[in-house]
Amino acid sequence: MFLTERPDNPDLRDSATLWVMDQTGHLAFPRITIDAIGSQWENPAVQLNLVLADGRAIRIWNSLPRFAVSGEQDASVLQAGSLRFKCHEPFHHWTLEFEGIAEQSTSAAQMAGNLQSSPVPLAFFFDARMQMPPWLMGGMTVEAARLIRSSHEGSQMGGLRYEQLCRITGWATIDGVEHRITGTGMRVRRQGVRNMATSTGHCQHSAVFPSGRAIGAIAFAPRADGSASFNEGFIYTQDRKRFPARVVTAPWMKRLQEKGEKLPLVLETAIGTILIEGKTLLTTFDHHLFEMADVAVLQQGGARYVWDGEETVGLLERCTHRQQLAGQ
Repeated sequence: MFLTERPDNPDLRDSATLWVMDQTGHLAFPRITIDAIGSQWENPAVQLNLVLADGRAIRIWNSLPRFAVSGEQDASVLQAGSLRFKCHEPFHHWTLEFEGIAEQSTSAAQMAGNLQSSPVPLAFFFDARMQMPPWLMGGMTVEAARLIRSSHEGSQMGGLRYEQLCRITGWATIDGVEHRITGTGMRVRRQGVRNMATSTGHCQHSAVFPSGRAIGAIAFAPRADGSASFNEGFIYTQDRKRFPARVVTAPWMKRLQEKGEKLPLVLETAIGTILIEGKTLLTTFDHHLFEMADVAVLQQGGARYVWDGEETVGLLERCTHRQQLAGQ
């Protein structure tokens, strides 16, 4: 449940996120987030990304006024402006809705660091049904638990953080044109203090396959001194058994590419080494707005993943320091 009163710590974030991946590959919402931060409690931070196969990229990155449902405190709802997360059944059923004006650009313009955009009407409604139990960061292995408690990456996670894979139905109306959506997604719940200043960069991947198999993984880039960085993941087999995983090959972002980039992902598990083939499909880029924009570039989007011939569209997030990018 969400906090209903301003926390004593001005840096504490009460946060909700949903990623939405339409299985046709026509569009994706790579991260819709409300961050209610103690120091700006009445005006939570909102990040909303939308990208379409025709190259359009739409976003909101702003602070919007907190909305109280019927003037009462409701711990099941987090709303900023008209963006509204609603928990109907904890860990099972959520909805997300919005109606307003966003800023439209293109993936190519974002990749080039161009901030020019034009206003576009946007509305959507998503019904998210959870498919797997939550993945608590640092909860898979003893080593992951140690690193989440004692390493820089723990503070970058933003406190208590879990992810939960889901299936999603709904619709989005973009500039008057309605798109019906059936796909998968990932819900993230985070509560705590977040500090990105020491981040080395990261790769993050999640996907639900038609058979019910699933993957999730996040790996932080190696540190300059060679010490271990946080690296944790999981796989679900078709019979719904979950196994911890470790990323042994990650597709670090070494250059900026709009789409079609190969994403070789290799996971080490107790039942063997799992090779996931991938390719970027729908991408957004940020050079200016996220917490590390002074030193790094953020990519968020959808990717087509293949596991032993079975395909799905899942999510991708990568962050890389500018000095490590070719041509930067």
